[in-house]
Amino acid sequence: MKYEKTLIKLCGYPILTEKLIVETFRKHENIEVYVSSKDLEKPGFEIATDEGLCFVTERPIDYYNKKWGRITGTQERALSLSLPIPLHLVGEGELVNAVFTMNNSANPKDAADYWLNEIFSPEVAATYFNKYFSISNSLREYKIIIFEAIEAYYLGMDHIAIMSLIPVFEAGLRNIQNSKLTTNPGNVSSDVFERHLKDIIIQWGRRRLGAYVWHPGKDYNSSVEIDFLTHICPQSDVINAFRLYFKNVLYKSSQGNDEGFNRHLIIHLLKNDFNNPANFPRIFICLTHITFMESLENQNVPFFWPGMDARDHQVKDYLIEISKKLGDPRRPILRSLGIDGYNAPQTNQKMG
Repeated sequence: MKYEKTLIKLCGYPILTEKLIVETFRKHENIEVYVSSKDLEKPGFEIATDEGLCFVTERPIDYYNKKWGRITGTQERALSLSLPIPLHLVGEGELVNAVFTMNNSANPKDAADYWLNEIFSPEVAATYFNKYFSISNSLREYKIIIFEAIEAYYLGMDHIAIMSLIPVFEAGLRNIQNSKLTTNPGNVSSDVFERHLKDIIIQWGRRRLGAYVWHPGKDYNSSVEIDFLTHICPQSDVINAFRLYFKNVLYKSSQGNDEGFNRHLIIHLLKNDFNNPANFPRIFICLTHITFMESLENQNVPFFWPGMDARDHQVKDYLIEISKKLGDPRRPILRSLGIDGYNAPQTNQKMG
């Protein structure tokens, strides 16, 4: 795009007008352009040039990052809580308020753990298993592993429940990336995983921009483009929020990192403090982000929360039954046998 320097200059102005755009092109490119207002979730302008139609926002992307709400921003505020954005379970307004309350509590991490245990119920586990994981092209191959992990969680076997879902998550993420991008199915690199997540964000967001040959960030700054897309495309916003969690929590470099919820620390047993029961909902929610990406094109995977049916209730009842009959008595029996290694009894925490 031969007018890229001028377009980038325009994107840096505090606020644009049609007159300012016309005058800038006249001064720097010595051409006349036709400019009209256009709203793509954020106000901006279409610029008709001999190279094609361009789009610029009325204000710089940084302005929208600071002043406008997005799921990406909520995830940024939740990173210190090791909290991934839960899909379907709470509304956006409720989530924003919850994250604010947690961050301002006396012990934010404990507040986040309590909140996760409150929203993650047997109903949620049963419905996601039946309606999402069992029919997902990316995850259904591992549905028995997922269900055994859910059983282990409700039996109080937190170590096994959490550890068993990490490789399932990696496999599912490889599968969804390969289906969307035709990537190497043998990838195990966190850097490549993140790069592919960026590719999916851009691939999906650009669907809204087929009429334009240029928009902020395109082909010159992927960070700017991703930020722009998160403001105009809700799907890209959700995927980017998950990318931030993937990069900054789950796959954060273990060097100098002592947090229990980290893939490298868990898989290689570099620390043995990951067995917090709330870490199971954390990795479970990561699986739901895989199904969210799949639901954008696979009509069999629900995009909206489908509610419960009789089969979901049956699975829920089973989980409650094993928790009460086997899970609750298990730890006192183990302690009486001299087998202990749990922080404290988890009375009713998993009943939501």
